[in-house]
Amino acid sequence: MRQQIQKFGRALSGMVMPNIGAFIAWGFVTALFIPSGWWPNAQMARLVDPMLTYLLPLLIAYTAGRNVAGERGGVIGAIAAMGVIVGSDIPMFIGAMVMGPLGGYTIRWFDKLTQGRIKAGFEMLVSNFSIGILGMLLAILGYWVIGGAVTGLTLLVSNGVEVVIRHGLLPLVSLLVEPSKVLFLNNALNHGIFSPIGIEQARETGQSIMFLLETNPGPGLGVLLACWFFGRGNMRQSAPGAVIIQFFGGIHEIYFPYILARPALILAPVAGSAAGLLFFSLAGAGLVAPASPGSIISVLAMAPKGQTLVVLAGVLISTAVSLLMAAPFVRRAAAAEDMPTGAIPAAQSGAPAVKAALHFPAHIRKVVFACDAGMGSSALGATRFRKRLSDAGIGTAVGNCAADGIPADADVVVCQSVLAGRIAGSAQGAALVVIDNFLADPALDALFARVAQQDGADTLPRAGGLPAGTADAQPSDAGLRRADDAAGRSPGEVLRPGNIRTGLSSEPKEAAIRRAGELLAAGGYVEPGYADAMLRREESATTYMGMGIAIPHGTSDAKKCVLHSGIVVLQYPGGVAFGDEKAYLVVGIAGVGDAHLDILARLGEVFGDEELLRRLTTEDDPQAIYEALK
Repeated sequence: MRQQIQKFGRALSGMVMPNIGAFIAWGFVTALFIPSGWWPNAQMARLVDPMLTYLLPLLIAYTAGRNVAGERGGVIGAIAAMGVIVGSDIPMFIGAMVMGPLGGYTIRWFDKLTQGRIKAGFEMLVSNFSIGILGMLLAILGYWVIGGAVTGLTLLVSNGVEVVIRHGLLPLVSLLVEPSKVLFLNNALNHGIFSPIGIEQARETGQSIMFLLETNPGPGLGVLLACWFFGRGNMRQSAPGAVIIQFFGGIHEIYFPYILARPALILAPVAGSAAGLLFFSLAGAGLVAPASPGSIISVLAMAPKGQTLVVLAGVLISTAVSLLMAAPFVRRAAAAEDMPTGAIPAAQSGAPAVKAALHFPAHIRKVVFACDAGMGSSALGATRFRKRLSDAGIGTAVGNCAADGIPADADVVVCQSVLAGRIAGSAQGAALVVIDNFLADPALDALFARVAQQDGADTLPRAGGLPAGTADAQPSDAGLRRADDAAGRSPGEVLRPGNIRTGLSSEPKEAAIRRAGELLAAGGYVEPGYADAMLRREESATTYMGMGIAIPHGTSDAKKCVLHSGIVVLQYPGGVAFGDEKAYLVVGIAGVGDAHLDILARLGEVFGDEELLRRLTTEDDPQAIYEALK
């Protein structure tokens, strides 16, 4: 269940976070040009509704579809989303998150169904008409079914909030208000329920707390401050601008994507809102009229005479509680993505932590290297570590696998820091060694020293009952690698001279990775969308291995796009920047069986020969590189 929730969270993040810039652009337009904005402009304000209604949901749907099935998935996902957009009167963000992936999976299913069955010359016709016809059918489905379901959800939530209010359980309203806001139902709540009730109360008492239920900027501000202070990557970089838009511009929607990307964060604004409402209730605070937009400026402007500081105090209390609640979630997420080299705490992982050489198992019989897909960096790291042990006369089993397929009999699991949090849950009973790269890391030196020093290292039985000293070509565990028809392909077919490009001009790593993916597709090894999966893998963890070599490959989900095991080699004499390092050889990999591991084993030998490595990074004859690696 935990892994499924994590996978669902990653899918949400993959839909929303790439489009944060569009949300910020819409937020600026709204804060500046609406009638209550900083510089009201009726003509420019006409951008607000179309961007909210069409642009943002379509971007989410396109991105979601592309994540599933490449460019074709993105196109059909956007087409399908138009059905729910037109079929409802509210912004269809949730509908887009449903229709985008649905379109992607549909076109991917169709492509697999028709693979190899289309006659020559009809490929373009089938490709275009399949998107058009299937997209139309999905749009119709969205219009009649999905749109109505989301509209029904809106009415259900609205009625629930009204019942809670009538029974005097005001702070508990936060349990419904904040999740509903994140679903972009805030306008329906504020203008359909809270404002009418508040206006009636203000007519009788001169003020109403109803105007503070949805417009309090404190809970959202707390979430954004936590992302700013404790987040990383795009989340941290975009948070400062979002703080300004949300707190001073009153555009609460700007923080919704941060929560949609990490659903557990919803607890923070719920707690912040409840704390603020409790304070407002005890202090008898309220506003004289609706505050629109919900900025701190509008809220304080609508405060009754003499209650400005009271209202401000309530907003600050909401901010503080939300920040304190959000901080652990954001820090934990950042730690899982960027954990320091060493080991993760055993209390968090459920697996014994490894620090230096103190807490390894008493006997290490099997070491498993794990990466996202289990076919590139982990395979090379395992090959190199296995050779290192073999040269020392140690027969401990060494294998590699995908992050989600840790074998139950592994004694030690080695992974990069970015995957530690994900792997810890499935590595129960195994020591987890966290490293920066698979080739040269102090933690690997500590592991090697522990294996070499363990009692009876040369006589311990190996996994699977093989005696020490038996050649450890590859572990035979079915859980380590999935074999298919590619397993019988020879290294010569996996790597061909035509798969090698030399003398390439330096370019961004994204362009180099895409070039490798396109070359794999041109060679018939993968489907066209595999290049996108390679780029997503690079976003989650670098594939730079050290010593001037990078090995980009797809995510574990992209294995279904691999038709046959294959390897391509791109040589960049001027280098390609991978962070602070430069790769002179970019080796693209697609693997479903074991055939490509022979080439990886040869690459592992190349790492130990500095002269050969230098020659391969400058050799301009593809045939010579092929002969050196085959």
